[in-house]
Amino acid sequence: MPEMTKKEFAARLLFWLLPWPISRALPRALRIYYFGPGGAPPPGFYDYYGRPGDFWWDPYNPPPPDEIPDLPDGPINPSDPYTPGPGGSDPSHPAYPEGWTPYFDNTRWQTDDQAAWNTDHWDFLGDFAVSIKPLGTWHVGYRPTKMRITHDYGAGLELILGNDSVLGWAYNGPCVSGTEYDLDFSGDSDGDITVLEHDSGEEGCDFDITNIEFYS
Repeated sequence: MPEMTKKEFAARLLFWLLPWPISRALPRALRIYYFGPGGAPPPGFYDYYGRPGDFWWDPYNPPPPDEIPDLPDGPINPSDPYTPGPGGSDPSHPAYPEGWTPYFDNTRWQTDDQAAWNTDHWDFLGDFAVSIKPLGTWHVGYRPTKMRITHDYGAGLELILGNDSVLGWAYNGPCVSGTEYDLDFSGDSDGDITVLEHDSGEEGCDFDITNIEFYS
């Protein structure tokens, strides 16, 4: 057996002494970390390695490194926790794209109050709080860092990107067409996107939105 590094030995030792024997007592979030989205080990794992609660050796007297079994296929490798393990992903929440991505048309948004989809753009026409809300599940868990909206309002437009956080929005302020704006989902602002709303006080509005993009 080739000589292993101290890091590899520590990873194997921790792997065998900690996660598996107590796996069923771990919070679900930790089970998902170790086992993947299903929160359970690969088929046949327990048949080969034993059930949780069965300790394989005295943790104060571990075996020689070359007698520690190889890490099984399936779960994440503890020596490299930033690399996702096998097991696929939750199909209802595909990997979120990187860079600027349009979330714009009526497959992503629907009317919330007075706004309407018109062939290739959103008509924001109405009185106070004209708005659209997400359609589908793309917004669930999505935390982009920037927003860019293209519109024909001209100067003076104020928009709110609302969410279900304590504060209630990720952005609230001016919106010049095609300009990037930072979003805040930190702390009390952490929540899924719930609405894109025209903030005009008591005034009405009449303008078109021709693109909505997020950056992550």
